[in-house]
Amino acid sequence: MGKIQKMSPKLANLISAGEVVERPSSVVKELVENSIDANSKTIKIYLKNGGIDEIKIVDDGDGMDEEDVNLAFLPHATSKIKNEYDLFRIKTLGFRGEAIASIAMVSEMNIQSSTDGINAYSLTYKNGVREKGEVINHNKGTTITVKKLFYNTPARLKYLKSDKTELSSIIFYINRIALSHPELKFILYSDDKQVINTTGSNNFITLVAEIYGIDAAKNVLTHDYISDGYKVKLVLIKPVIYRSNKLDVTLICNGRFIKNYNIINAIIKGYETYIPINKYPIAIMYLNIDPMLIDVNVHPAKTEIKISIEDSLCNTLTNEVKDVLSNVKNIATRHLEEKKAYQKQSIFDNLSFNENVESSYVSAPSIKEFEYRPINKIKKEETIIEESNDKKTIEIIKDATIIKEENTKKIPYMEYVATIFATYLIFQNEEGMYLVDQHAANERINYEYYYSLLSKSYEIVDLLIPISLTFTKDEALYIIDKNQEFEKIGFYLDQVGDRDFLVRRVPHFIKLDDVSDMIHDIISNMILNNKIDIMYFRDKIAKQISCKASIKANHQISKEEVYELMKRLNECKNPYTCPHGRPTIIKLTVSDIEKMFERIQS
Repeated sequence: MGKIQKMSPKLANLISAGEVVERPSSVVKELVENSIDANSKTIKIYLKNGGIDEIKIVDDGDGMDEEDVNLAFLPHATSKIKNEYDLFRIKTLGFRGEAIASIAMVSEMNIQSSTDGINAYSLTYKNGVREKGEVINHNKGTTITVKKLFYNTPARLKYLKSDKTELSSIIFYINRIALSHPELKFILYSDDKQVINTTGSNNFITLVAEIYGIDAAKNVLTHDYISDGYKVKLVLIKPVIYRSNKLDVTLICNGRFIKNYNIINAIIKGYETYIPINKYPIAIMYLNIDPMLIDVNVHPAKTEIKISIEDSLCNTLTNEVKDVLSNVKNIATRHLEEKKAYQKQSIFDNLSFNENVESSYVSAPSIKEFEYRPINKIKKEETIIEESNDKKTIEIIKDATIIKEENTKKIPYMEYVATIFATYLIFQNEEGMYLVDQHAANERINYEYYYSLLSKSYEIVDLLIPISLTFTKDEALYIIDKNQEFEKIGFYLDQVGDRDFLVRRVPHFIKLDDVSDMIHDIISNMILNNKIDIMYFRDKIAKQISCKASIKANHQISKEEVYELMKRLNECKNPYTCPHGRPTIIKLTVSDIEKMFERIQS
């Protein structure tokens, strides 16, 4: 007898259920997406014990009649697609016809639905088997209740996390689907406590406030562009707010929350040098693209997609993010915590300074002397909060001449006061006190100067004595395959053995001691992205040179050098952070200083 046997329908359905339903958040995702496809305006989610004991989804959508409710429980029964043509032009969130049937296999599931608010039908399945159907009263729309998830699959139930962890996963998803559909109202209850309540106002600032808080909403930047037949809307949070992971970089494609490693990294790359290393931005990208150019049929969860023009999309995206951030005034503000009088508190305890400083100061191309205005010539700005439909904050500056000057200068006029610790420069104006890290400021100036040079043609030099390098077999194959790309950035490698190469030519600014590390770093990046990223190469070299060519800590500079440094910094595209994302300037408001001396109360 042969070894191969056909699986029973029940076993096949359980395997299918395992692909679609991994945890309570999977159930919420599938059912909420069905509610959205049904043209709902308000979707309510009720959870018990993090969704492990019960999940109930209530919507006000189109609803289903008795026949559709019965069909909904059958595997691969769907209203979303009819043929192969539809499969490649998917515009709905659900389309496989697997969700309800899969969930019903591993739970007790009930659907109540009405198309008119008068006639309604209720149907219950348990363990994938029909239990009871009846005519009932129900508002227009659908209510789906899922109880005892995985009660009949103990192995899967055993691996569920705690109720709080499962709730956290559901909240993460609801926040993403709310970002995907700002026009819809989402309400989430956990054990009878309201956790999420979005207004469905279709206003991005309001939505960011509801999900990320008021501080994030005050720092929203929006930007739209069209390229190669697709449209993109970016909702970016200024880099004064950042995270320790990539989870808050959200991608929405045709109304669907998706995951795409390359696109996420393209956005993060646009924030490079604006936020510290190993920190990540809050950003939302809305991509509208022809369904023919994407494939959402990659995974049952439907969050992973393939895009046919991904490389060009990512390159354009990075440049667009950089352009948006380059036009933003972004001086870091530090709010000092109030301390009791008897506690010893240093004025610098809450400040983040750059301590990783080295080398000596190398001056950049000569620029005019730094210009500044005394405090008494600056008119104070008046900020007015105007309540309007979209709740925007409007700043009104009374002096029109100041407006014109501020639009061309990213750093406000301020008066130099002193230098402390031969490292930090102190300035003041009517807004408060400013601390400038002279190393970080000079590093930013040098970085932009050298990055600009590297964007042009540069000299390639022959090595008197070639450098011998040995690689692993897979690295050697990459070098052979991409040898022309290495030559484009100035490295000439000759293969002299199975895994051995001689480096004969390098860019003139590369130190011999750095050649080996630089080439290995390029190869690692190349293997990761399957190409040599010239922008990455320029960035890394510019950072290396700029750090070593900048004023070091504990190096006193003259008043004239201070003015010149600030003049150069003010002409940078991003004068607010060093190439590693640390702040060059920190502001302490007058209010914060007065709180420290207890002149005013919090």
